[in-house]
Amino acid sequence: MKFFFILLSLVFADNRCSESKINQNAISFEYSTQSRGKYKNIKISKKNISVVNKRATPPHTKTCSETHWNKLLKALKSIDVENIPNLKAPSENRFFDGAAIARLKIIYDGTAYESQSFDHGNPPKEIEVLVKEILSTSENIE
Repeated sequence: MKFFFILLSLVFADNRCSESKINQNAISFEYSTQSRGKYKNIKISKKNISVVNKRATPPHTKTCSETHWNKLLKALKSIDVENIPNLKAPSENRFFDGAAIARLKIIYDGTAYESQSFDHGNPPKEIEVLVKEILSTSENIE
């Protein structure tokens, strides 16, 4: 198992490697945000982008373009995926309803790497570029 994590880290951290060296079909991204009256869940895979804007409603789905997918992979390359659960949020407004609660999950080959909760709009610096790219990619689907 330790070997798998080391291998995965090398694949994601190697800026010289091309996206074709990893199994792109085994990667997906999930971003969720919720507060007292709001809810949003974004799921992105190489094939589809799915957005749910209200609990218990069907998702809006569209095909993920190659351009969007490559931007997401580029943003992912600078992230230490194994360390995502250990990232600390830069602010705590979500504790008193000052911001929606957000979480990022990256799934690779059946293994999920999920962040701790953070304020929507203020993610940890290490994942900020990826979160912004996920939100940008999902904006055109609604």
